[in-house]
Amino acid sequence: MRLPLYLILFLFLAFPVWASEAGDEQGAVTLDFLYVNANAGEAAGGHTALRLGDSIFHYQFFPDSTFLLVREPWAEFRFLYNDLHNRTISLASLPLDPVIYTGIRNHFTELLIAQQQFFDAYESVQQEDKLVREMLKGRYEIAVPGLGFFAKQEGRTLFSATLKERIEAELGRDFLQQAVEQADENLQKAFRAVNAGERPGRSLREQLVWRESLRVLAEEWDLDETSLIAPMAGEGGFGPLGAECLQGFGEQLIRSIAELLQSTRPDKGESLLLQTARYLVVQHSLAAGRLYTLDPFPYDARKVWLSEAELEGGRLLILQEDFLRQAVKRRSLFFQEELHPEIAYSFLEASRARAWELLQAGNGQQVVRILSKVTLPSRRRTVSLGGLQMERANLQPVGQDLAGELKIMQEKSEELYGYNLFLRNCATELIRSLNSTFPDAGSGEAALGGWLEPDSGLVFVPFLFYEQSYTTFPLQNEQTLPARRLRNLEKLYEEDSDFLVWLRESNTLTATLYEPRSKDTPFLFFTDDSLLLRPLQGVLNVGYAALHGAAGLLTFPFDGGDKFHQAARGIFYSLPELAFGNIRKGSYSTAEPERIQ
Repeated sequence: MRLPLYLILFLFLAFPVWASEAGDEQGAVTLDFLYVNANAGEAAGGHTALRLGDSIFHYQFFPDSTFLLVREPWAEFRFLYNDLHNRTISLASLPLDPVIYTGIRNHFTELLIAQQQFFDAYESVQQEDKLVREMLKGRYEIAVPGLGFFAKQEGRTLFSATLKERIEAELGRDFLQQAVEQADENLQKAFRAVNAGERPGRSLREQLVWRESLRVLAEEWDLDETSLIAPMAGEGGFGPLGAECLQGFGEQLIRSIAELLQSTRPDKGESLLLQTARYLVVQHSLAAGRLYTLDPFPYDARKVWLSEAELEGGRLLILQEDFLRQAVKRRSLFFQEELHPEIAYSFLEASRARAWELLQAGNGQQVVRILSKVTLPSRRRTVSLGGLQMERANLQPVGQDLAGELKIMQEKSEELYGYNLFLRNCATELIRSLNSTFPDAGSGEAALGGWLEPDSGLVFVPFLFYEQSYTTFPLQNEQTLPARRLRNLEKLYEEDSDFLVWLRESNTLTATLYEPRSKDTPFLFFTDDSLLLRPLQGVLNVGYAALHGAAGLLTFPFDGGDKFHQAARGIFYSLPELAFGNIRKGSYSTAEPERIQ
């Protein structure tokens, strides 16, 4: 039976052996404090994070205006911030007792669970409200998670037919057909209840999902090949022991499917679709002798765009190899796991998907999806309720009730997960989250060797948070990971004349390490590696941006002021340079495919 996502996260993080993140064999563990320096855009104030093992915990602002705790693998975090966003990362380590380390890690996991539970409930009300509003407009369509993994095939297919035969052998020959008929009847009943003025709640959607999951089994649907993560070069086969493990996991999935078919759980349809898809993909793997898994990327997965230079860079190759090694390691852990194979398999799916996606970049793909957390595969497909008609007069009061409840939950979301530059930002929330691990300041200070409050002075400023952390806690082993351009610049200095390299790479017109991008705003000189000349270069950058602004006035009627707006932002990010400060450094990724010519 499928475990909830928040429980899977808890189990995984509570038992670091699965992640190999709890330190070395001697139990040496640290809590690492990170500071990511500024760059243009939302990064203008810098950023902070905490690292526990190979996991990064940090607070991130999302487009829907929520400010949420996020857990990401260290490799992906560094790739995004240090390489693509071209930002230097400073970090220092706080050695911890393993018990304290585990307590902090579990507490952050509990915060993620509480956050996930709230937004699951919020999303449920939003979906209910959206469904009612659509029905009032005469539209009756519902997205079914998990249904997108399947495609109805012409004729019988081996694996789906075998699955149906296994189910009928255990539950009866007519079980599936009778279950589909009963599900149709229950769906009609749920619709009639809504038609009579009852709130749809989860019932209508759950009945539809359940019916569709039964149809997949009864009609012997097979997997849609586009929903699979294919075998990758470097993975190799899995041998007799791997095949035995997969066969055992397949049998466990069969038992889970049979249990779900007899379960009274109202939300069992989505679980049944996932378990069915996993069973079929396991059978495909066994038949091919190579590992296949489901594509776990959500439909709204974050994307980054890579230039040709980035696709050809050595760092990308290193990351591809690193992600592939992680995927192979996850496979090995799955084959060794005896108590909780389903949890290990979830992390195997996510690890293979990350590696596979990055490998596509090496095959010419320029848009790369980012999987920031382990998420259960859930590819959607929209299903229509057909020609059912709704009494709108009965549904209107339901819509009003939902609107009221949605407003209350929205206010709670703003209260719990809103952003404030001074009172609730990436620094203050990390401190609050860390402090709330302990019952009081005294016990926290004893465990950490120091204590920092979120309202202590200017600690809300990210780089001051890092500095105060360094003086408050007994941190050690400070490291600096230079930004991508600075790393590559140092290599050029080793190969050629320092003056000639500086002359060429100090400006955006002749630089070979950077291509101008609209996201970075128009500027002429890089100032992050130049201190004494920074004010002069800043004046020239302001003038360069002003010239672009003048040109933007001419193009205003044609581009809606976009060029003028970019120039104004360019002036803004150049102003600190006049006082020896620096924000903008250029970047190597953008959501926009176009570059400045």
